[in-house]
Amino acid sequence: MYILIILAYLVIGIIEMVPLYKKNRKKELTVYTIFFLTAFIISLLLSLGVKIPSPAKPIEDVINRILGR
Repeated sequence: MYILIILAYLVIGIIEMVPLYKKNRKKELTVYTIFFLTAFIISLLLSLGVKIPSPAKPIEDVINRILGR
């Protein structure tokens, strides 16, 4: 399964990143690459059976601190 994920992300990455590179859109390419690699790593870990903790509780804590609750 993980080989299919690697191949899928490789194909999608080439299709999406090459035009950004050719148009010299470095900021967009950087942001896209960060999100793309994050999604790739999470997908790969899930396919390998690693349990990923939910970020819901830490996000809720941060929002509550900001709002002063």
